[in-house]
Amino acid sequence: MEKKLKIGIIGAGIQGVCNALFLQKKGYEVTLFDKDEPGNLSASYGNAGHFSPYASIPLNRPDILIDVPAMLLSSSGPLALKWNYVPKMIPWFLKFLKNCSTKNMMHTAKYMHQILDLALPAYDELFDQIDLSGLVENKGIMYIWNDKNLKSRQLEINIRNEIGAEQQLLNQKEIHDLEPNIKKIYHAGVFLQKS
Repeated sequence: MEKKLKIGIIGAGIQGVCNALFLQKKGYEVTLFDKDEPGNLSASYGNAGHFSPYASIPLNRPDILIDVPAMLLSSSGPLALKWNYVPKMIPWFLKFLKNCSTKNMMHTAKYMHQILDLALPAYDELFDQIDLSGLVENKGIMYIWNDKNLKSRQLEINIRNEIGAEQQLLNQKEIHDLEPNIKKIYHAGVFLQKS
């Protein structure tokens, strides 16, 4: 008699739960480990709550190198460091810098897109077995920006075009037609239907 393989998954957020369900469907015995109950204030808490097969643009972009100094010096920026930890980070940071090339960025984006493009059908397979009425909507997502962010956003648009992600470019009027309550300070955007 064949013994069932037992698998433990750490984190009872959306990824942990979905992986556990797929493994159970294949006949494995699965245990989820999390410090809190699933759906509580731990794994998956605080994320945007959307499915994002278009989010394949990696951090190792060549233009990020220009932004890092300003991010480090801003107290409210997205990159905050404990300065006493910086010496320990130098080896990692040097590897990161080495990977901030267009070639490496496109390599990562291509394979991330292939993986993420499988996400929606996989979720649909699970959601068909669960009553999610009123919990999941497919409305798409919109990224918007003003002129000062244009160069960085153009790179993202070009990457999505190259890897075949579906996107609709928006002008200021189209942004406000879709979202009339947004202040008219944004100049352009992208609408992504698959989300």
